[in-house]
Amino acid sequence: MEEQSTKMKQKIKDYSRFLITLLILSVYFYLGMIINTFLVPSEQSGLLIILMLSSLSFAGLFAFLISKWNKQLKQLIEQ
Repeated sequence: MEEQSTKMKQKIKDYSRFLITLLILSVYFYLGMIINTFLVPSEQSGLLIILMLSSLSFAGLFAFLISKWNKQLKQLIEQ
């Protein structure tokens, strides 16, 4: 049981790092989209929007998984 909780804590920590990385990446895509749209107009802004939304979607998925695993960890610790 101790081994399961340790693995779960490591998994939560790893996915939290991935979540932060994806959020930072989304900010970079957003800033690139703003620069690309207003300062130097280009036809590639659609690609940046798709990349930004997909990275935000994965960040949302990771946040959901972290929340679910935190609940499972609390239940595992209470037993």
